[in-house]
Amino acid sequence: MKSTLVALLVCISYSTFAQLSDADLNRLKYKTDSAASLLHAKLIDKKETVLRTTFIVDTFKIEKLLQLKLTADTSQAELVTAIVDSEIEYDILMNKYYKALLGLHDDEGKKLLTAAQKKWLKYRDEEIVMTEKFYNEQHIGDAKTKEIAKAREHLELTKARVIELFKHIEENSKNK
Repeated sequence: MKSTLVALLVCISYSTFAQLSDADLNRLKYKTDSAASLLHAKLIDKKETVLRTTFIVDTFKIEKLLQLKLTADTSQAELVTAIVDSEIEYDILMNKYYKALLGLHDDEGKKLLTAAQKKWLKYRDEEIVMTEKFYNEQHIGDAKTKEIAKAREHLELTKARVIELFKHIEENSKNK
């Protein structure tokens, strides 16, 4: 009976361990937005282009919120969720910058870019499958650490594509 009670208490304390409340999350978002506003003002003062300023602030907000979530006293499951949330935000940015780049091209360029993006999406999906297989076959480390590593790799894939699309936009904008 005593061991059952201890096990139950451990489960309850683990499931409620340091989960970010809505209030905590809102506080982190407020900190992020405040820091992003200051950054935006500094970039404007430095005479950065609107395009570059927008990109820097867009990516800063994702990175800052992720950093704040990762340094909060949270469970490993929440760390994975924070990383996945950041990947989703980068995916939204990827679509934003893909559409912006698409708008800079003529019909032929749009066809080529659309084909390239479809190929990249296929590559990303295959890379995710390979990463999942790789980590599932590893017998080193615990499952939660592997989940964090997999989530980070997925995030880095999408983040790299956003940066690549932005660089193309920047180059195309200079040439026009």
